[in-house]
Amino acid sequence: MEHQIPVNDMAQEETKTSPETHDNIPEPLREVGQKVSEAFNEFKESETWEKMLDTRDKARDYITENPVNSFFYALGAGVFLGFLLKRK
Repeated sequence: MEHQIPVNDMAQEETKTSPETHDNIPEPLREVGQKVSEAFNEFKESETWEKMLDTRDKARDYITENPVNSFFYALGAGVFLGFLLKRK
């Protein structure tokens, strides 16, 4: 029995905002937001973005083909992080 886990693909999502929401944002913050948006768009066009998408697809395929191994890897990682982050 296979289950598909829904994954949001940020490349397919487009933000829809009304012009009135931009009127309340101070100019310096708007400029920073614009620069961050431009930098992210440049990153999405880079080779690193393509490698990340390929790695995501490979991980999804591995999890689909080996669900038990994937479960134990996730369990081990959770236990390891739990020991690292536990309070003393």
